[in-house]
Amino acid sequence: MNAEYIDHMGSDLSVVRAARVSFAADKGVEWTGKDAGLIKYLAEHNHWTPFAHTAITLRMNAPVPIRTQCFKHKFGFVENEESRRYIDCTPTFFVPEVFRGKPTGGAKQGSAGEMEDQEMWTAIFESQYRQNLAIYEQAVELGLCPEQARFLLPQGAEVNWYWTGSLSAFARFYNQRIDPHAQKEIQDLATEVSAIIEPLFPVAWKQLTTKEG
Repeated sequence: MNAEYIDHMGSDLSVVRAARVSFAADKGVEWTGKDAGLIKYLAEHNHWTPFAHTAITLRMNAPVPIRTQCFKHKFGFVENEESRRYIDCTPTFFVPEVFRGKPTGGAKQGSAGEMEDQEMWTAIFESQYRQNLAIYEQAVELGLCPEQARFLLPQGAEVNWYWTGSLSAFARFYNQRIDPHAQKEIQDLATEVSAIIEPLFPVAWKQLTTKEG
């Protein structure tokens, strides 16, 4: 599971110029010390449109349930995902680094502390994945169409997709998914996304993702 940089358009200055066009003061604008203050003001007052005149493309890899959580973020995003209708490469599977217990206190979602017997759970996951993979590959070899054979793959199968969104869209994704109530795996993925975007838009990203401003 990971995020990989592909391409981007714009910079902190793009945000400034998009904001200043309101006053026909965008042409010939170069970065000055005051621009950080303007970006701070825009972020604090939820003037999000200047941040949307940017684009970042990432190549994402995640197990199916985490991919689904990412795809819930629709506004400002477009995605293109690999399809097992067309590819026959061996799928990969996600094995958690740490296995967590079920939530306590009547909670319906989330998790508790670490499970005992971590090595046992790793072995169980890996064994089950091997079985699923063998059945999937056998089905394809026997002539079952890939678009139906893929139904044999488990939720832990990893998928890849191109994910393009504006700076404001990725900031909303990050702010929601870094929350302690979010699933740990998508918190980890959001952290990787942040590590890619922060150096591309250092001033804007800080203001969009820091609650204190």
